[in-house]
Order: sequence, then structure tokens, then C-alpha cells
Amino acid sequence: MSRLVAGLTRLAIIAVGYVAAVLTSILVPVLLIVLLAGIEDGNWSIIFTFDWLASFPLAVLTVAICALLIVGPAIFLAERLALRGWFYFAVTGAVTSIAFGVFVPGSAGGFVFNPGFLGFLAAAGVAAGWVYWLLAGHKSGHLAGRDPP
Repeated sequence: MSRLVAGLTRLAIIAVGYVAAVLTSILVPVLLIVLLAGIEDGNWSIIFTFDWLASFPLAVLTVAICALLIVGPAIFLAERLALRGWFYFAVTGAVTSIAFGVFVPGSAGGFVFNPGFLGFLAAAGVAAGWVYWLLAGHKSGHLAGRDPP
């Protein structure tokens, strides 16, 4: 029974970490775009941010479902092999974010192969990977009883 409770607790921690990472991967590009728009135009209007966040619930749902198809195997691998390094999750987040932007139709509009846009996606993925590592990744493989090398 204790093993079952520990497994369900670990699964809940993974879910919370994943949702927090999805939220981070959406908010980081929005905030970077607002920052750069403010620097370029000299306009620090918060209205621009709310314009981007108007479709926030739909964006969270879309990103959460589609990105899980890409990052799910990486999370499973990290749990199975007890990969606990932040760098693994940062790189996985960046690769997932770029893959999501390139392969999910309409997510990137016409800017898919723009290096600046891919940089936004990579920054968002690294931030999301770091948030996931902070909440759940640093204890990957905890239930398997493996100690990190």
C-alpha cells in the first residue's frame, strides 16, 4: 500500500511540474515579446500583454496536449534511468518547444524558420525545462530506488 501511495504521489508531482512548465513555456515568449516591443517602440503598455493572454486557456490546453506527445517519452526516460540533471530537462524543454513550434500547424504562423522566433521558442523551452526540473525532475527515478551516478 505504501508503494502505491508513493507512486501516486510521484505521479502527482510529475503532473504539477508538467503543468507549471507548460505555463512557463507560454508566459516566457509573451513577456519577451512585450519587453522587446517596449524597447523598440518606447511603449511599455501592459495592454499588449493582455491582448496576447486573451486566448490563454486555449493555448495552455493545446500546448499541454501536443507537447506531452513530444516530451512524454523524455519524462518517462528520465524517470526510468533516474536522469536528474537540470541540463537534461533544459535541453529537452528547448527541443520540445522548437519541435512544437515547427511541427504543430498554425502554432508559429508564418515565422517558423525565423531564427529570432526559434530563439524565443528555445528560451521558453529552457525556462520550462528548468521549472520542471525544479518541481519534479531533480527527484527523477526516486521510486525506482536509483541513486544518481
